[in-house]
Amino acid sequence: MSRASDISDAAAEWLIRIEGQTSPETWDALEAWMDQDPRHRAAFIRLRVAWNRVDRLKNVRPVDGTIDADLLARKKISPAELLIQGLQPLRGTPRRRLEDILMPERRRVLATAAAIAAAGVLAWFGAYHFGWKSYETGVGGREKIELTDGSTVDLNTNTELDARITGSRRDIMLTRGEALFHVAHDSTRPFYVMAGGTVVRAVGTSFSVRIRDAEHVDVLVAEGRVAVGAPGTEANFENPSLLAGAPKVSAGEAATVRRKLVSVRSVLPKDVSRKLAWTAGHLAFQGETLDDAVQEFNRYNQRQITIADPSIVKVQVGGIFLTTDPDSFIAALQRSFGIRVQVGDDNGDIRLFAGGKPP
Repeated sequence: MSRASDISDAAAEWLIRIEGQTSPETWDALEAWMDQDPRHRAAFIRLRVAWNRVDRLKNVRPVDGTIDADLLARKKISPAELLIQGLQPLRGTPRRRLEDILMPERRRVLATAAAIAAAGVLAWFGAYHFGWKSYETGVGGREKIELTDGSTVDLNTNTELDARITGSRRDIMLTRGEALFHVAHDSTRPFYVMAGGTVVRAVGTSFSVRIRDAEHVDVLVAEGRVAVGAPGTEANFENPSLLAGAPKVSAGEAATVRRKLVSVRSVLPKDVSRKLAWTAGHLAFQGETLDDAVQEFNRYNQRQITIADPSIVKVQVGGIFLTTDPDSFIAALQRSFGIRVQVGDDNGDIRLFAGGKPP
């Protein structure tokens, strides 16, 4: 799995590339890269938003249209960091021409000056332009964070998001995993969550968003009401007025977004609580299939469970278990359903079989 910093750097390189001479093949390649991982699309959109909002700083950017990767590495400033904070390269004289005509000593002086200027601009943006803050949990981890507007966010296992609070809006980029948002009411600053191309808009409410895969996002509303915009309308994040006609999801309802389609269904109050049991470190099942239950446990644990016998995939299970205690779950399966278990010697992974001696 790629690191977040690597993805940000790659997104920055794509953004720079499409500012130059492009072709249909270039755009196709960009789209293919974004489709590889929802984090790719989220990183690219985040950088593009910053790119479009900083025309004021054009005069302080490199006039050659490129970023000196060696300079940035020496000063520990990545291209992605420059773009996130709002710097945008300009096209102009090719960099190699400048290198050809400048003496080495002169180049060193200019490099030092450029680094100081870049650091100064970044500091200005950090203090006054409300940059993005990143949060991340590992497998089995949970974290509760409080945003500067008073909203709180519960991060589930293996989750990554970026948050930015400004005077006019509140933005969240969920790149993987699941999060529960308790949004502080502020009608003047809508709260937006971008997840795998899906955009959720709220003002003051409680809802969860889960990215299942690149084409599947779930939204569950515990309080209030949200608007859910399907992928394919990425401008929603930059032009929120386009969400006016998006499907609305109210408390006690859930939305499933698949392949650019949004479907809304009712959820019983007890099922809302069950689906949010992870905020207390639990998994609660009531009639879910064994296949679904196993997939849930695998999200929280390095030790993985595999159903080795297709005949038990649809067995319905129930009970409340700790997210990071698969052994209790396995013991319940053995006790209540006579399911046989085989534990690997090397990594402790678990294989499940129907009653009888496993092969």
